[in-house]
Amino acid sequence: MRHAVIALALTAVGAVASAQDAARGARLFGDTAAATGAPVAACRACHSDVAALRAMLSNRGVKTDDVRQLARWLQAVIDGAQPGALNAKAQFRGVLNAQDLLDLAAYIAAAQRAGIRGTAPCPG
Repeated sequence: MRHAVIALALTAVGAVASAQDAARGARLFGDTAAATGAPVAACRACHSDVAALRAMLSNRGVKTDDVRQLARWLQAVIDGAQPGALNAKAQFRGVLNAQDLLDLAAYIAAAQRAGIRGTAPCPG
């Protein structure tokens, strides 16, 4: 029984981990318009220093290694529901969907684990 529970837990973790695509998140971050087909600015335009972005998020109580929490926070910012960010990300309303936000969050979390500093990669 114990082995069945462990196998089930590992399957669940694998399913959650595969639900996010950090490489796609990097493309969204680097060139949001090209990745979405919408005429919006790139995340990188305002947040080119990923380490500074992670620090800002951490200062606001966001666990930057928790992809789901980070995706929820990003959605709240886009919705204008975060104090200090009223309509700051309004251009992304209706552009970034739940999968986009999970992928962006996965990129930010992966960047943290990899120790990425400075400018985010811009896909060519």
